[in-house]
Amino acid sequence: MYVPEIDFLTFNDLPEVLRINAESACSWPEEVIRSDLNQDSQNEITYLGAFATTAEAPLLGYAVLGREKREGLLMALIVDSIYRRRGIGRQLLMAVSDCAVYLHFRRLRLKVRKSNSGAISLYSQMSFTGETVRRGYYSNGEDAIIMSAKLPLRAEVRP
Repeated sequence: MYVPEIDFLTFNDLPEVLRINAESACSWPEEVIRSDLNQDSQNEITYLGAFATTAEAPLLGYAVLGREKREGLLMALIVDSIYRRRGIGRQLLMAVSDCAVYLHFRRLRLKVRKSNSGAISLYSQMSFTGETVRRGYYSNGEDAIIMSAKLPLRAEVRP
């Protein structure tokens, strides 16, 4: 497992966030990310980044925590393709859990592409359960699985 430094993202991290965002099957428009990371933003959105402890890559991945009614909403979790399957996504999820608990959320919800078996497996290992399917949620018509978990998250122990 790779152990990154996890910290809040700022506007200075925008180029790296955009680089990783471009790899996502559900990339966000640059204007949205730019607005979210602007220090004057009124959005109730938190960006957390996993940073390399060496000079190999400044940003390895990031997660976005928002609010949906009285629950936390994991809006994005993206790890640079070179660094996937090294525990970075799991560590970002735990950091999101900590932030969500700090904000007094009791549950964390997310939407994931039905075809994204790797992410669904990770979320299941982190106590998320699938609740419903939202048909045709994504722009290409793919269904989304809505999952939620009680906070704080608990990671399944693997041998």
